[in-house]
Amino acid sequence: MKKKRLFAIVGLFLIFSMVIAACAKKESSSGSTAYDMSSENKASYDMADTTTAEEAMPPAAEEAPATASDTNVKYTSTAGLSNSSAITVEDSAALQSQDKIIRTFYMQVETQEFDTLITKLDSEINRLNGYVENSKISGRSYYDSEGARFANITARIPRDKVDEFVNAVGESANVIDKQESTENVTLQYTDIESRKKSLEIEQERLFALLEKTDSLDSIVTLESRLSEIRYELQNYETTLRTYDNKVEYSTVTLAVQEVKKLTPSVEIKQSVGTRMKNGFSGTMFNIKEGLQNFLVWFVVNLPYLLIWGVILSVIVFVIRRIIKKKYGENQSSNPPSPPTPPTHE
Repeated sequence: MKKKRLFAIVGLFLIFSMVIAACAKKESSSGSTAYDMSSENKASYDMADTTTAEEAMPPAAEEAPATASDTNVKYTSTAGLSNSSAITVEDSAALQSQDKIIRTFYMQVETQEFDTLITKLDSEINRLNGYVENSKISGRSYYDSEGARFANITARIPRDKVDEFVNAVGESANVIDKQESTENVTLQYTDIESRKKSLEIEQERLFALLEKTDSLDSIVTLESRLSEIRYELQNYETTLRTYDNKVEYSTVTLAVQEVKKLTPSVEIKQSVGTRMKNGFSGTMFNIKEGLQNFLVWFVVNLPYLLIWGVILSVIVFVIRRIIKKKYGENQSSNPPSPPTPPTHE
């Protein structure tokens, strides 16, 4: 009985060992297979990259020359020629001119010579065939003749000369802030042109039908549709003209401020001594400006100060007389009592 149990235990142990060995072998083979598959995928990926790179490379000019019948853009051979390109200069300029790009500039500048700068800006705008769309100057009045002045100018400059104008402004004034934005409206412009052309074709067909029809209902219907088309065409033409104006004339907005001391345009790391020197110089400048402003204010308002001084003096005099009079009445109504003689004990 004991031997049977022993044989059974040994048999179970052997079976268990065989099962474990089989599982370990299966995991090893699947891991090796996975490694082989990943290596194969990597090799195929590298091969695909190589093939894609070879396909992406442009073919030689003599193997696949481009012709005008294959594409709308004219190409020229570049093999062995150093002064030719894939696209001719004329085609490149034509493609660039078709882009509808709106450029807008904003510049905040400072100047110590306000009138001179404004005059120079006006002459520069006229020289470049631009025009002033909006202009506003403020900040100085009769009572504040020394106050700082401000100017907001919106100028429209031809697109091929706007960079020249911006550079001229930077050379004539101290630029504090400069911003530029561009908007490509080529797709919107092309879409509106396509709609406009479709409406014009429809308009021509309706005119042809209107000449042939004799029915009153048909005439009324055609006239109604033609009226709608004319209205839509006017809107499209207005939008296209607006786009053309914004594209052909870039917008430059200038915020000009008159100052007595220009802001440094370039930030330079300064030493402690330089910072102390500049700070002390700035403080003395502010004190001088404050004393000058106070002196001007005092002289300008001196008549008011004299009038108020006289009024306050009269008020103080009257108050003192009233107080003195009341004090005298109290003294007369209550005479001082005689001193009591000392008592001797």
